[in-house]
Amino acid sequence: WTCGRIGAPKSKASQAPVPMHPLLAEFMQTWRKLTPYPQPENWVFPSLKLGGRKPRAANMLVEDYLRPAAVKAGVISAGDPCRFGFHNLRHSLASFLVRSKTDPKTVQALLRHSDVKTTLQLYAHSVSADRMTAQGEVLQAILGRASSGENGLNAD
Repeated sequence: WTCGRIGAPKSKASQAPVPMHPLLAEFMQTWRKLTPYPQPENWVFPSLKLGGRKPRAANMLVEDYLRPAAVKAGVISAGDPCRFGFHNLRHSLASFLVRSKTDPKTVQALLRHSDVKTTLQLYAHSVSADRMTAQGEVLQAILGRASSGENGLNAD
């Protein structure tokens, strides 16, 4: 579903099935039962105006659910005019998985990128605390810990 109609995915990688963890599947089944249109032929996030036969517009899902959840989680402030939507979740997922030491090829496959460079260069972002830790580790390796003396330099 894109631009208000069902169409072909934009790439061959986009055509591949997306694995769904059983925990997410259970949540989605519960969610579907709670919607006004729980029938199999209806969309999981149905348009109320269109009787469940078409999905709800993505921008409405963002405004009604995603943005309020981001405000509640402290990701953005209430009333913040910044762009925030589903694409932010892709970047956050990539960053979280890379930071959690998930194999980059696995992250690439989950995001369905054709090239791991796209995943690592455009989607995975470092966290400033991680950069500070890495910098400290390099400095400790170069300068060593001060065991004696006040200048922090090793005697050897």
